[in-house]
Amino acid sequence: MTEGRGCKMQIDYDTQADAIYVQLRPGEVDDTLAIGKYIFVDVDKDGVPLGLEILFAGRVLATQDLTSITVNLNRVAQPA
Repeated sequence: MTEGRGCKMQIDYDTQADAIYVQLRPGEVDDTLAIGKYIFVDVDKDGVPLGLEILFAGRVLATQDLTSITVNLNRVAQPA
């Protein structure tokens, strides 16, 4: 778990599902938005990001040499 500026961020990896979930902040998930192939953002009722999920993480991260993921909620995302 990482802490900074009063916020706690938790990163979990599920080896069986090969999925990474990054909890950005606590809250009640109102919607899940698809922001890329196998990448989803959970948002609250105000559209504030609560978490980020990457499915098939071993394959997605290894093959794309990702160094960062930018979530731009100003564009229209598709509900998952």
